[in-house]
Amino acid sequence: MRLAMIIILSAGALGAGISASKAPSPPFEGAWMSCENFRDSYICAYKVLAQRGNRVCGVQSDFATNRFYVQRFVGTARGNVVQVDKICGDPGSETDTYCAGQAPADAAKVGWGSSDTQLSLCKGHLRVGNKGDAPGCTNASAPDGLPKVASLDGQGPEPEDQAWMASCLQEEDR
Repeated sequence: MRLAMIIILSAGALGAGISASKAPSPPFEGAWMSCENFRDSYICAYKVLAQRGNRVCGVQSDFATNRFYVQRFVGTARGNVVQVDKICGDPGSETDTYCAGQAPADAAKVGWGSSDTQLSLCKGHLRVGNKGDAPGCTNASAPDGLPKVASLDGQGPEPEDQAWMASCLQEEDR
């Protein structure tokens, strides 16, 4: 009995030591944002990504033609690149397909659309390119793309997009 108790306590102490160390977060976990002044307003574009294994789920917002466009996407990470496999959201340059549950009654396309986009990490910046582009990250060039941020200062995804990201990581991304 005493031997069993020593083994249990030793295992518990060992387990506590292991759980105290935190594993590094996946490279595509986090938020990237850039802001600028536009007609006396402060306008921000962002991408928020969550990663489990090589599956990446994201919500992005951008401002163009005097309005915000928000999309959801699912991609596959390989090294410092994510191939965006499918996307939906506000139709614009990124997609022509509304997300299910967010489309107006007269929407022509609802569900997931395909994407020719890839995201790559370079010096803390998230860059957008076309699938198949070399994800170049040279020391001589200044990084471009969205810089990684610790906080979106209240400008992040709406609660329904946050809930979608959590379900997406569980592969429930209908």
